[in-house]
Amino acid sequence: MLNIAAFALRGFLVLFGAVVLGLSITLAKGQEVGKPPTETSFSSFCGAFGILVSAIGIIAIFVDKIPPTAIMGADALASVFYLAGGIALTVALKDVSSCTSHSAIARGERVGNKLLNGGCLTKDGGLWCYAGSGPGKDEVDDYTPGRCQRVQADYVFQYLAFAFGIAIIATTFFLRRSGSNRSRAFV
Repeated sequence: MLNIAAFALRGFLVLFGAVVLGLSITLAKGQEVGKPPTETSFSSFCGAFGILVSAIGIIAIFVDKIPPTAIMGADALASVFYLAGGIALTVALKDVSSCTSHSAIARGERVGNKLLNGGCLTKDGGLWCYAGSGPGKDEVDDYTPGRCQRVQADYVFQYLAFAFGIAIIATTFFLRRSGSNRSRAFV
């Protein structure tokens, strides 16, 4: 029964890792000026690392040669990375009051946020941000709310992956414990 739970948890972790990686890469590709923010790059790493650890964990369910302690250590590391990535994105987005509000204040907050604006540069003595480059408000509203919602989804999936990572560590621990109890009974 625990093997089925472990397999299901691993499947969700692969899915969450793929979503985090996909969202982070989409955000990085939307960076028009300069390099993507560090938070976005770290989230991409978290997603890729989580997929790798989950794939090794799935293999470990079927192959007894991989030590459970090593798998639990890798899961713990991936969980810490997911938590750190989620916190980094949350902190970077904290100054944005609303992703979908059409008020001038909310638009200004989104345009000024490094995760959402696509990059800024100094042009003709003023700061020019890609997200706010259009002549009307519609271009800003078309660009930043979608990016803002992607960032929110990215950190939510990182928090979910952290929670599922802790669950898989507990499941692996109980699988290991129940496996060692069976071997003692036969010796």
